[in-house]
Amino acid sequence: MMKRNTKSLSLGGRKSVTPQMISILSKPMKAIGMLTLLAVIGNIVKLHYKVSSNLDSLSKKTNHDNFTLPSSSTEDSSSNAPTTQEGASGTNNKAVNAVIHVGPYKTGSSAIQHYSKVLHLELASDKYEMPWKHLKQNVNPWDNQVNFATCFLPERSGERSQFPCREDLLEAGLSIAQQNNNSLLVSAETFAATETTGVAELKTYLGQAWSNVTIVATYRRYYEWVVSVHRENNEIKRSLAGHKLWQAIQKNETERLYPSIQDTLATIPVSGASAAVVARYKEFFPNVVVMNYHDKRKSLLERFYCDAIPHAPNTCKKAQEMMKNEGEEKVNGSYDAVYEELTYAAHRSGMINVHSKEYCEAVTIAIKAHQEKTLKLSSDVFPRACPSGKILDDIWDISLRSEEDFIKHASNGLGYEDEVSLLSNSLNDDFDVYSKTRLCDVDVHTVLQSQVWRDFFAEEV
Repeated sequence: MMKRNTKSLSLGGRKSVTPQMISILSKPMKAIGMLTLLAVIGNIVKLHYKVSSNLDSLSKKTNHDNFTLPSSSTEDSSSNAPTTQEGASGTNNKAVNAVIHVGPYKTGSSAIQHYSKVLHLELASDKYEMPWKHLKQNVNPWDNQVNFATCFLPERSGERSQFPCREDLLEAGLSIAQQNNNSLLVSAETFAATETTGVAELKTYLGQAWSNVTIVATYRRYYEWVVSVHRENNEIKRSLAGHKLWQAIQKNETERLYPSIQDTLATIPVSGASAAVVARYKEFFPNVVVMNYHDKRKSLLERFYCDAIPHAPNTCKKAQEMMKNEGEEKVNGSYDAVYEELTYAAHRSGMINVHSKEYCEAVTIAIKAHQEKTLKLSSDVFPRACPSGKILDDIWDISLRSEEDFIKHASNGLGYEDEVSLLSNSLNDDFDVYSKTRLCDVDVHTVLQSQVWRDFFAEEV
């Protein structure tokens, strides 16, 4: 087992973080490029949406004491909000709550957006609205509210070009408070890519109409997040390319069909991970709620609707009923690309001749059936080609720093001591497993050289 240093984890009365345990933002992994996760971040320019307040008056002091975690109670524990629905709407003529769910990407955001659609009637009964319903034009209602979030990105950013800012969404958001005196709910992973200037603009926008703002993020361990991003990127490439495998076989240009995990590591920024996102929002918002992706005592959806969102008892109750009766629906399925990789590698090595799209698909299906039905094995047991020890150490260092940052706040008198102990005990063992499996790519050449698969391609295909 790979042993790694965990002495600097701060647990209750144990030794605090060492001087070497610097901020996650001050020592980015050398192998990680600083391209944005969803689009190329351009120079910060004046946002298209004009705000009326002067940003120089905004306080940028970080308040670590106000880094809030949702309660682990199964009851509706909306204690993070300083006000109640009753009687609070008259404060400065503002509505009560604005909840901005910022993701980050690959931390269960799609599920939250999906269930916000399913639960929109319960949310309305709790006086929470999303901007879409106020628009006259047809849009995708209740989905990822990306065209709201991109208004706080630089005008020249790649994502804003792809998903243009809709100022009518911003106006609809304000009307929720000013006309209906209701609370606002917006969810978009794009908020995780918003840099300091954009976060300041968001603070100014929300300050016009809501007296209490709650930022909700989800903590997911860095190494697990990297793997999830890698798989999602490959799935997106596959879906955009259509029959990518057959096209790649016709061209026969690249050694691999899909990028390796080391390719992904070179293109995703540390700034897109949970700890860095939370740090940016803490500079401007006193109430940042962080949900723990790894605590399975309660579903992430229950934590969001019952604990993170202030005063939503009807939505909470319905979410609990749905989780109890139906379980959490898996919104983003995972596609295992290893069988396509084996088809591609077998063709390139001359073991088979893939001469048509139909034959290409048939071979891939046959490989999967042989592994899972004949051999009764999963794709996880294939030999792996893993990153170098240096790269794994870098991933571990970032993971450990972000875990320590999360634990520091989780154990700050908030009743999370059991959760802290659970996390610290599992981190090293869990990473050791990942370093030999999911952080590695299938070694297709070793697989094809094995007698089992040489016989398969000689006799079965």
